[in-house]
Amino acid sequence: MKALDEISESTNDGNHLSSFERAMQSVSLVVAAFQRQHDVEQGSRLGRKNMQVMDRLAKMQAHKRNSILKIRDSYGSNLLSTNAADDYHLLRQKSSNAGSLSDTIHSVPDQVPLLICNVLVGNAAGTCFITSSHILFHTQLVPIIGAEKVHLFSIKDVELTINPPSKSMLSPLPASISLTTSISRNKATREEVYHFIPSIGARRFAKFFEVVRDVLVEDPDTLKLTERGGLIYMYDEPK
Repeated sequence: MKALDEISESTNDGNHLSSFERAMQSVSLVVAAFQRQHDVEQGSRLGRKNMQVMDRLAKMQAHKRNSILKIRDSYGSNLLSTNAADDYHLLRQKSSNAGSLSDTIHSVPDQVPLLICNVLVGNAAGTCFITSSHILFHTQLVPIIGAEKVHLFSIKDVELTINPPSKSMLSPLPASISLTTSISRNKATREEVYHFIPSIGARRFAKFFEVVRDVLVEDPDTLKLTERGGLIYMYDEPK
């Protein structure tokens, strides 16, 4: 309607123009009006698509967090989780570095392992346990008869660094992971405290570790989804 009004006004104001010039001017106004309408509709579609992507990402994050929390809180209600937690607690008591005083005081046998995988630490094979707050390594240089070593680290205190695969033809090894911790207050200087090769792959292991750490340190109310679903309904629901 606005374009038609502009055409009518231009026609009344441009009586001195020829019919061809008036027709060209009218067509130009119509094309400009359609272009503006197209831009507005395209902007709305892009905004809607961006909101849908954010909604899916929020749901994925919520699903990851809920899955970890359900496994973490399954001690006593699930037999496999309870047995795994008991085994982990027995190994934790053998740790040569039991962690801080707070870790020792709160060392209760209800930490369910979220991930259990095989690892290679130097020449020793072993097992890695990741709980909601700690990572534990249990290794033996010689299986069954060899002396076992147990190392425990708080997830909050360590960072993961992925090392590239070995290029040696004599001893080709996959990508490895270094656990580092800060040795200064500003956390700028870090030192390696453990080095291992996970059986599930370094990148996959590091990704899972980061998800667990995010759940550990994030605010539980970070992702507040509505009853209908995700972020998209937070904007579309009537007041």
